[in-house]
Amino acid sequence: MFRKSAILLTVAALGLAAAPASADTSYSLDFASAYVWRGITFTDGAVWQPSVTASNDSGFAINVWGNLDIDDANDMSSEFNEIDLTASYGFGSDTVSAEVGFIEYLFPNTSFAGTREVYLTLGWDITASPSVSVYYDIDEVKDFYANFGVSFGGDVSAAVAWSVDVSAGYAGDDFAAAYGGVSGGMYDGNVTLGLSGGAWSAFVSYVDALDDDALPEQPVDFLAGIGFSF
Repeated sequence: MFRKSAILLTVAALGLAAAPASADTSYSLDFASAYVWRGITFTDGAVWQPSVTASNDSGFAINVWGNLDIDDANDMSSEFNEIDLTASYGFGSDTVSAEVGFIEYLFPNTSFAGTREVYLTLGWDITASPSVSVYYDIDEVKDFYANFGVSFGGDVSAAVAWSVDVSAGYAGDDFAAAYGGVSGGMYDGNVTLGLSGGAWSAFVSYVDALDDDALPEQPVDFLAGIGFSF
């Protein structure tokens, strides 16, 4: 059953999107060969991940994102097994950007209990564009996950850009235990190569566990996808 916070976020998203004078609404349709979250394989098969974001000039935004099984990898063909509702506020300067937010995780058509996180992300507009994000689960897990990353990029042509993103995660003891680990520590590593141009983007990623005690080996190491935004 949807929680009260989920209902409030959904109503707020609809209200913000319905105010064109003060808000912008963007949509994305992403397709991927698998769904991997923080190194954890959630869907070992093709997925469709639609998303809608309503934002305004103040820095406030609300996002609704879903994961739908396309090829029945988890006996859930054409069903959503996750819906995330995110409220965020972004601010910063020319060199440092920050975002704080709240995420409601819902798992329809599954036996998993939903949960909630608060987070803080910092990014620096300098060489390699370093960033750090810290998430804290305030509901089911009651522990943290942190991610550290760098990003490089450039132009292939006037219409196409390339990017390389490298990141590593670190998890607390309770976070690791909630997803099959035995102790906290270095969690997942990710290298993503991307191309983008106009309304489309594509990526290829390699993902692996950095410490088997924190994150057991997962069935998916390589994945690829393509997305369209409007």
